[in-house]
Amino acid sequence: MENIQLEGRTIEPHYGRNVDKAPALLARYDKGEGVIPSEADIRLLGVRNFGNVPEIANNYWDTSTLSATKGKAVKVILPYETGSRELTESARFGLGLINPNEDLVNYGVNLDVDGRWEKLDGNGVYTLQRKGLVLNEDLTEEQAMKHKLLLTKLGHPDHVDGKFARSKDEVAEIIGKTFELGKSEHGYDTMMGQYLPDVSDKGVLKAWCVGRLDDGAGSDAGDGLGNGNGRFAFDSVGDAKTNAEGVDVDKARVQLQSLEGMSQTGQIDQIGSALDERDQLRQKLLTTDQIYSVIGDYVASANESEVRKVIDKLTSQ
Repeated sequence: MENIQLEGRTIEPHYGRNVDKAPALLARYDKGEGVIPSEADIRLLGVRNFGNVPEIANNYWDTSTLSATKGKAVKVILPYETGSRELTESARFGLGLINPNEDLVNYGVNLDVDGRWEKLDGNGVYTLQRKGLVLNEDLTEEQAMKHKLLLTKLGHPDHVDGKFARSKDEVAEIIGKTFELGKSEHGYDTMMGQYLPDVSDKGVLKAWCVGRLDDGAGSDAGDGLGNGNGRFAFDSVGDAKTNAEGVDVDKARVQLQSLEGMSQTGQIDQIGSALDERDQLRQKLLTTDQIYSVIGDYVASANESEVRKVIDKLTSQ
């Protein structure tokens, strides 16, 4: 499967075992090269771009939204606050546990060692109980619109803190358009099932996978992390320091690009306005050349290069 081109960025498919792919993608994330989309991200991109780029909705994707199960408890680990592409502490910790050195338990990461289950707590972590949840079967649209587990993962404001919330309209758009496309493309009346591993006393971590539209677009946290059929999505926004021509780029602007189509228009506009104000302020600051023109007479010519480097660092902060 080839990369999927969207305006301003690329969705890369990384096919293979999650335990192999997660470390490599985290390394790229740390360099500022892009992000691993959440379940809500990939679903929203899929329905909003279906007319021009149906490949997103028509494929399955492993995401950065994580599942931790133990007994009848289910922890949902949301990776990003609304309007941010910085992984939460718990999501960064959980994704870091997905690596080839782990001895998997029930096909997932063992959370019963080193206090891992307890560490998956706090900002962006929501603990639900299986009781009362419709699981492991397809849902009607009405069921999906009320499903606590699904709505938590999608950031419904009635189920998550404000800093992780999307608008009710956006959540309804994700669910409503998924059912609309499932009906028009495949004649489905039930979809978006929520699939969890069997109840076990062992604490197990896995990544939520969004299923293909023609397979009901369900959410599956039952697949093994060592399964060779995994496919992480990576939202690539380019190199952190330079663009294709080797020219310095604004990392904040690049990260803003990655939010297009994932966050509300008003939020994007607010962030863009803040960056505009930042740029206006920068224009009022002294440049390296201006500063050096004042102190140059007091600097030995042999030291000019090093002094300019120091000034560059100061003016770039």
